[in-house]
Order: sequence, then structure tokens, then C-alpha cells
Amino acid sequence: MRFSFTLPLRNQQALDDLLRRIYDPADPLYGHYLTVPQFIERFAPSVADYEAVKRYARGLGLTITGTHANRTVLDVAGPAAVVEAAFDVQMHQFQAHSGHSFFAPDREPGVPNAIASCISGMVGLDSSAAWHTHSHAARATDAPMATPYQIGTGPGGGMTPKDITTAYNLGSVSANGAGQTLALFQLDGYTPSDIATYASYYGLRAVPLQNVLVDSFSGAPGSGAGEVTLDIELQMALAPGASKIMVYMGPNTSKGVLDTYNRIATDNIAKQISSSWGLSEGESGSSFLNSENAIFRQMAAQGQTVYAAAGDSGAYDNGNTLSVDDPASQPYVTGVGGTTLYLSSGSYNRESTWNAGTINGGAGGGGVSAFWPIPTWQQQLGNVASSVMRNVPDVALNSDPGTGYSIYFQGKWWIYGGTSCAAPLWAAFTARVNQQRAAGGLAPLGFANPVLYQVGTGTGYGTTFHDVADSTTNLYYPAITGYDNATGWGSFNGANLLAALAPASSSTTSTSTTPTVTAPAAPAGLKASAGNATVALSWTASSGATSYNVYRGTAAGREGTTPVRTGITATSFTDSVANGATYYYKVAAVNSAGRSALSNEAYATPTAPLAFSSGVYGTIGTTSAKIQWSTNLASSSVIRYGTSSGSLTKSLSSSTLVTSHVLTLSSLARRTIYYFQVSSSAGSSTVTSQTYYFKTQ
Repeated sequence: MRFSFTLPLRNQQALDDLLRRIYDPADPLYGHYLTVPQFIERFAPSVADYEAVKRYARGLGLTITGTHANRTVLDVAGPAAVVEAAFDVQMHQFQAHSGHSFFAPDREPGVPNAIASCISGMVGLDSSAAWHTHSHAARATDAPMATPYQIGTGPGGGMTPKDITTAYNLGSVSANGAGQTLALFQLDGYTPSDIATYASYYGLRAVPLQNVLVDSFSGAPGSGAGEVTLDIELQMALAPGASKIMVYMGPNTSKGVLDTYNRIATDNIAKQISSSWGLSEGESGSSFLNSENAIFRQMAAQGQTVYAAAGDSGAYDNGNTLSVDDPASQPYVTGVGGTTLYLSSGSYNRESTWNAGTINGGAGGGGVSAFWPIPTWQQQLGNVASSVMRNVPDVALNSDPGTGYSIYFQGKWWIYGGTSCAAPLWAAFTARVNQQRAAGGLAPLGFANPVLYQVGTGTGYGTTFHDVADSTTNLYYPAITGYDNATGWGSFNGANLLAALAPASSSTTSTSTTPTVTAPAAPAGLKASAGNATVALSWTASSGATSYNVYRGTAAGREGTTPVRTGITATSFTDSVANGATYYYKVAAVNSAGRSALSNEAYATPTAPLAFSSGVYGTIGTTSAKIQWSTNLASSSVIRYGTSSGSLTKSLSSSTLVTSHVLTLSSLARRTIYYFQVSSSAGSSTVTSQTYYFKTQ
């Protein structure tokens, strides 16, 4: 049996803060992506933890079959009997309703507490999951030629490379992906002669292909070879000038999926990646989803853009209930939905949500994640189906097989549709964007969603995206104005969106201009309230702000220029600090144009509440009693006492503020029971004990 241990990243809060900063145009770290060694040094599991997991695996009788540079995955293997004994499980064969046979343990495997902190999960002990493609195909000779089927000029009416560039307003764009490396995540192989024939037929430059085989995968074409072929040909169609396309191929297992994505991250060669393979989110399991997320966070930190097909079952990704597809629902992946494209004399006319009427017939994937909370860049949207969970898709493109793409596969011409076609085209479009960004001295686009949502909420949205707002559905969610869970922001209006994403571009022009955005005004009314080891801040919203930065100092006017927190989308924030010191704060508003001036200053001194820090105890004599207790803060001392628990009419006190309290009661009667309470006060705070008693000798 082959499976993997996965390890958690270190310093995850620091990583989240870094990701916010490198995608915030107003932050000095904007676009300063990490190299693989830098990511490993700061955030990868430690060498000691990785070695500890290796020793643990060997101690169980397992063989280590693969290690990973970022130390997040350790591949192991062992006989079923060894695995069963190691994790106290029984492995069984099962058969799914579909007829698919798989093995799985009879219970969730566990690990000892001594190693548990080093391991985030185990992937591969359950083979029930089989990732599938998101494509639909028909032989070109069998395609109907009725309006709007088909709309292209290729064999059978499939869309050609020129048809795509014309329809999506890229015909006048000189950028063609030159200098850029693309990557494809694949779980099958392909036949190189199919790719060569496609390029030759359409007069394209034969973009060099580099195969990267993972986990001893052979690369031989199988039942999913059509997917691999169309992905390569469509990336080549829209980015014919690319330096190369890297085709990462691994086995169709949960371990193979994780290892293949991880190889793309640790190679960090390609800056635009697409995946057209997926699995319904609920079938993936939390351990796998979290392990996958660690890889996508590394890609985001390194400036890699990942697009994933959102699925071809509409809002019912699992075939039965409202659900979404992984990895399109991952928070650091851009999910790509599907449309039906309508042309007028070869030029763009309009788009609708792709919907063939049934789940099996096909529809663009979209909906609400059941696993991932809503990310910051979706929190201010009014059209989302959920205000608390991640919404999918983010963008869309033509995916209807009836308006599909010309693909050469198995020595024949086919017409392909599905969101599998949309994802590689978005990656190829990004290669053009990154070519222009490089020419303008800018870093690669990186994780695309922060800037795509910024453009989507801006006044230039209508010219940069093709909004689908005709109330057509993906079997559940309707397409409405602006963002929606059927088509996201819509498809790219090529030249215009490219100009918005590569603002330093000079050779790519557009007849429209991107509206000027000005920095927001400084926040007003900043207030600070002290708590126990906390300071709660609140302020008035600034018009045009997309987030806020908080600055802190320990002296008036000394908040400095480095914020203690960035990317705050609310108008409040609670800072965790040490008690006993005075902290001074200012806040700045941020948007794509920059940072505002700092707000007014507010300060507070957090203090722990007055409390007893020890029990009450004493020394009892014949006519006296010495009573002692302690408090965490200097405070007064009071004892109320009497011979009845309900009538403590006598008292003794000291106004001296101390933390160690001692009061001696005198002139007491011998062999008498006395009841008493102690209390201490500091400022407006008072603590009072329960009622105790003692008996004099």
C-alpha cells in the first residue's frame, strides 16, 4: 500500500499576514514573492519534525518512497498487514454504487500523541476517490451545424485559435505569452503527434512541451488523454509565443494528486497553471483539502496563478445535492465556470450561463463551499449566495460543447466543451498578462482573485469583463448583474482586462481607459478601549477604502510606519497585548490607489481585573486570629466577621494598597466559632471572598 503523511506548515498566522501584504497594492511588500528556499525557511515544517515523521514511519515497518523539498509530504509504503497493525485498522474492499471497487480502512486511523503535532493527516489509505475531467466531446463530423451550433470556423464548426482571439477581443493584442512558462496538472498522458498536427493545421508555433512524470507515472495516454490533449492545444492556441508548456502527470489517486500539485509548487517554474481535473468537495475529505490548501498557499506566496475548472454538473457537483468542486473552491485558486457564447459575424455578441438542462447534459459549475469560509475579497459583495462561506466560481468562459472548441485527438478532429476548456484558456490569457507585466517592470500577477475582485467592484467592470446578467442559471443559481454564483464576474474582455491587469503595458492598447482610483481619506473617530490583555479599536469607515491597516506604538506619536495588522475589512479590531503598558494607535485606509493619511491617535492601558491570587488562610489563637490572602493587584484589605454567618457586623480594615494582605482580629471570645469574609478594592473594582469560619482555642 502506498500513501502519504502530510505535515502542517509553520508560522501560519505569519504566512496569512504575508499573503495579505504581497497582494495589497498599497503595501511595501506588494509583489515581493518568495522563492522556494525562502518559503521553506520561513514556513515549511522543520527539518526536525520531518525527520521525526521519518523515524516514526520506519518504526512502524513502513518504507519511505518519496520526500518533498518543502517537507509538507512524506510518501511511504508497506504491506496491508503492516498498515493495519500500525494504525489499528482493518483494510476492506468496497464497491460503490457506480460499480467502482476501492479499498478503505474500517475506521479513521490515528497516531500517538508524541508524533501527532508533526502530522496533519494521512492521504491514500482510502482509494474511493477518483478525480474526473470536466469536458464533453463530439466528433467534428457528427456536430450539428444549426445556429448557434456551431459558431467556429474549424472542422465541424469548432472554434479555432483565431476565432477565440477575435471573440474575446484579443485580435489586436501583440502580447502572445512570450517569455512565459505555463503548466498543466494532469492525471493521464497524451500523444505528441496530436499536438503537432493541431499546431501545424492552424499555423501555430509548436510551443515546446516538457513532460514531468510524478510518482513513477508512465505518461502513456489512457481514458483521460482527451483532457490532456485539449488542455495543451488550448493553452497553445491563446499563448502561442510561450517559452514552454510543462505537463505534470501523476497517477489518479489522492496521493498522486497531492504529489503532482506539490511538484508544481516546489519547481516554481511556471507562473500560470491550470487544472481541469476535480472531485466534489464533500468526497475529498478534510485532511486532503487542508493538505492541498498548504500547497496552494505556497504557490500564492511564490506568485503562481492557479485556475481550476469549476465542474460540468452545474450547482450539483456531486450529482445529487448543491455542492462545489475541488480544487476550484479552494481559497487560493481561481475557479472558472462555464458560459454559452453567441457571436455576430465572428465578433462577440453576448453570453449566457452554460446549461444543457440536466446534470448529465452539463452546466457550468458554481455554488457555495461547505468547507472554506468566505475569503476577504468576497466579503463586501452583495450578490453572493453566501455571506459566510466561499462562493464559486470566480470567473467564466465559453464551455458549452454546442459552441465548443476545435481539438485534434486520436488522429481526428473533435469539438470539445466543458469548464475544462475554460481553465487552460484563462491560464493562457494570464501568460499574455504576465508578458506585459514583465515588459512594464512588474512582478507576475500571482494569485489572481484579489485583483480580479478589485477590478470587478470598480467602475471599469463593464469594459473589462463580459458580465452575464440574463437570469439564466447553472441549474440553480441565476446570472445577475455583477458577481454571481453561476458565472462569477463573467468572461474576459481581452484587451481591456489585460490593460487593467498590466497597467504599465505600452504595446497592448485599448480604446477604453481604466478609471482613476484615488486613495481614500483618513479614517475618523478612532477610539481605544482597554480590556484584559486587549485593546479594542473602532473607527468610522472611509469612503472608497477596501481595507485598513493598524499601527501601534508604546509612546505618543511613535506608531511607526510598519502596521501590526493589514487587510482588515471591518471598522473594528481587537489587539492582543500585555497588561500594564499604555499603547498608542493610529489607523490608515487602503485601496488600489494607495494608503490614506493616518487617523487621529487613541490610546489605552490594558489591565488584568482585580482577583484573588491565593486562597484565604490564617493562624488561630485563643483570643485572636491572623487572616492572610493575596491579590494580583495592590488593593485595600477588609475583613467582616461575626458569630453568625448571616450577621457579619464587625469589621477590620486597612487602606494601604498591598498584594499580600494580613489583618489580625483581636479581643475574640475563647472556644467560639466566628464567620468571616475578606475583600479587597482597587479603584472601582472590588473582590469579595466566600464566607469562611474558624474556632478560637
